Amino acid sequence: MRVVKTIYIVGVGPGDPELITLKALKVIEKCEVVAGWKSVVDRFTLSGKKVVYLNYKDQDMQLEELALIAREKDVAILDHGDPSVSDFQFLERIKKACEKYDVKYEIIPGVSSVLRALHIVGSDLSQVVFITFHVRGEIDYSQIYEFIKYRGLLIIPEPYPCGVRRIAERLLKIGYNKEITVMERLTYQEEKIYKLLPEDIVKDDMKFSDLTIVYVPPLK
Repeated sequence: MRVVKTIYIVGVGPGDPELITLKALKVIEKCEVVAGWKSVVDRFTLSGKKVVYLNYKDQDMQLEELALIAREKDVAILDHGDPSVSDFQFLERIKKACEKYDVKYEIIPGVSSVLRALHIVGSDLSQVVFITFHVRGEIDYSQIYEFIKYRGLLIIPEPYPCGVRRIAERLLKIGYNKEITVMERLTYQEEKIYKLLPEDIVKDDMKFSDLTIVYVPPLK
């Protein structure tokens, strides 16, 4: 009878190496195979383990290969922050591969940079609407118009240098030009916090890292 191992989808925290859970460390330690985006995997010393660097072009094929490996060996797929925060498309790809090859998967929660962002702006999840544009496909910016009348918005922009500018452009279209908070590379040593007007972001064509969160105060 085949012994099926597990694919662990591991949240490894937002960047500060101390913000990883003990459970995540134990799972990484026990797994013979560790995979993920290079910028995440290279945070760790993985001597003696098989390392698989994922890439966007081949990720579906790579995930299927990892599912086949998981029939014999435990596999850890490392994910920045927490797998359930702004990464549902990646999760769906992993789940699809696991279902195809009848392999178990388990999500190991991690600390998200969203929590650090809330600390900086002095708010909590009950006081904001969380929106992520960190997705592939068409972006629905109408969510900004729908929610900003009632609550502050905590937004993960599109993962491009112009992602914050695109948010600023939509804000200006509805006549919003209040100061917003742009938070870049949260919990890293080079963490940066900016207080900016949307018109200045657009005028100066400002660009930011793909590890950025934006806080937009409510209209009222």
